[in-house]
Amino acid sequence: MRERRLPDAWLSGKMVSYHMGWTDASGNEVRVRTGKLVRPSLCLWACQAMGGEIEWALPAAAAIESFHNFTLIHDDIQDEDGRRHHRATVWSLWGVPQAINAGDALQTLAFSAMAEHARHPRRMLRAISALAQAGLVVIEGQCLDLELEGTQCGGLRDYVRMAAAKTGALLGASLETGVLLAGADAATAARFRRAGRLLGTAFQIRDDWLGAYGDPALTGKSAQADARRRKMTFPAIAATRLKSQQVRRKVSDVTRSAALRYAEMAVFALSRTAIEKSALDEFEEVAYYVATRSQ
Repeated sequence: MRERRLPDAWLSGKMVSYHMGWTDASGNEVRVRTGKLVRPSLCLWACQAMGGEIEWALPAAAAIESFHNFTLIHDDIQDEDGRRHHRATVWSLWGVPQAINAGDALQTLAFSAMAEHARHPRRMLRAISALAQAGLVVIEGQCLDLELEGTQCGGLRDYVRMAAAKTGALLGASLETGVLLAGADAATAARFRRAGRLLGTAFQIRDDWLGAYGDPALTGKSAQADARRRKMTFPAIAATRLKSQQVRRKVSDVTRSAALRYAEMAVFALSRTAIEKSALDEFEEVAYYVATRSQ
């Protein structure tokens, strides 16, 4: 009997499609909501907001979502998280070595999508460079996150540096690539990148709030995961500065306020560009959602 050979990418594709919510662990087609698509949506919005066509940014938007999910698979490994979006994580099903391969496949697919489907090659080359640079910053943020885990010496400055890198860099790249594909100059791209990093900091602070006070039925993750690993989260930093019998409630309020403050800073950063008011209003809605979301 002739042996049937599977395509070389079969297993990595199976793991990727599972993580993305397209199939179950056996490869059967399903429809599972696994993400909010904030990053690719911002890329498309930024391109259109600066006068470009949405179609110009579609490859970059797909690439950004692919790159983001590469970081999530590796983040689950590093944090030993067994659940994401109410499902078992890739490493918990296939093991750490194979999960690393799945994450690497998503990273490769990201740059492949941008390189192979460019409507404006020169602009896309700038966008690829922006995503690659952001990727290095994201990895540095992950290194900082692990380095600060369980330490007592970290403070607010260290936290903001980590959050702006780990989460903010890719949100910054989402906006930056969008405007670059619309033909924006370097100064405008830099302002959008800064706004994205501020928004990403708000995103991470809200994530930390959800990790401490969120409903696991909505978040899909354990409410004790960060505490168990002694993560340097915003609530943990706030708790060291507050001493009263109502610390838990005060920490919750302070964390919520901080997320909103960084979201407002992101909106202000974009208000200094030539963006139209209607587009700025749209961004403000997204920023408010990021800072107040429940999952």
